[in-house]
Amino acid sequence: MNSYGQTRIMKPLTEMEELMYKSAVGVVTCNSATYIQEWIAFQYLTGFDKIIVCLDECDDDTFAKIQGLPDEVLERVDVFENSPHTKSIGFQHRGYQHIYNRYEGRVEWLAMFDDDEYLYDSQKRKINEMLASIPDDVGQVAIPWIKFTHSKQVLSAPPDVTRLRHFTHKESSHQVECKVVVRLDRIMTNDIPGGWYHCHRAEVSGKTVTFDGKESTILGTMIIPEHYDTCLAHYIHGAMEDWVAKYRKWKREQERLDLRIQRSFDDLAKSESSDVDNRMDIYVDELKEVLLQCKQ
Repeated sequence: MNSYGQTRIMKPLTEMEELMYKSAVGVVTCNSATYIQEWIAFQYLTGFDKIIVCLDECDDDTFAKIQGLPDEVLERVDVFENSPHTKSIGFQHRGYQHIYNRYEGRVEWLAMFDDDEYLYDSQKRKINEMLASIPDDVGQVAIPWIKFTHSKQVLSAPPDVTRLRHFTHKESSHQVECKVVVRLDRIMTNDIPGGWYHCHRAEVSGKTVTFDGKESTILGTMIIPEHYDTCLAHYIHGAMEDWVAKYRKWKREQERLDLRIQRSFDDLAKSESSDVDNRMDIYVDELKEVLLQCKQ
């Protein structure tokens, strides 16, 4: 027990562990049973040494789905039940802070992705291979952040079709923000309100570059994704039913909630098709193979 409440880790860390991991990805998630196996399997195939999952008041079978992954995938997964940021100011940033506290000194590079974000590299390089090319004077790596929409899908993807192949429409805007992978020993500020760093960027010593070798200032800079071989695909809604389920969980004013949901469905019905982008058709065959090995 700690000050945040009960924490459970599938594979406990020991005090004797040193800096053994080149890379880790952390996520704070709620009721993500539909896609959590695919998301973790993708991070595994991308090559992250550690996949850290903070569960935020889940009342579905997300945890059971994680336990159902193949053993070779679970070897890399740590799960915290009851994310420490629950009911606190700062929301997911508190979860980020908890992950940082547990892995500082054990992981060199840490990414914080959402449960609907997937790292794409056109050369299909593993994350550690990409990080090995980063100079020592770099504090963080910026990744262009491309938003994919629900592609006019009301229902979630069928079980035998991955999210990456099912949702192929991206927002028509050609300028995007970015997220970062951070070198933990370069964090300069760790006491900002709500967590260890802004969910899209960090305050670090050293330069910020992209995996494609270009320098970036992050703040005030927009990146054009078509010019880059590496990006982070964000499935901003997935299917409308996913969005509705999560929205209902956190909103209390039912009348206003129902009105907003109806407007969202109306907007979906009359929306024009976004640009089709098939670049995320990566690891699909490998993903299916891993998911077929799941125990549940």
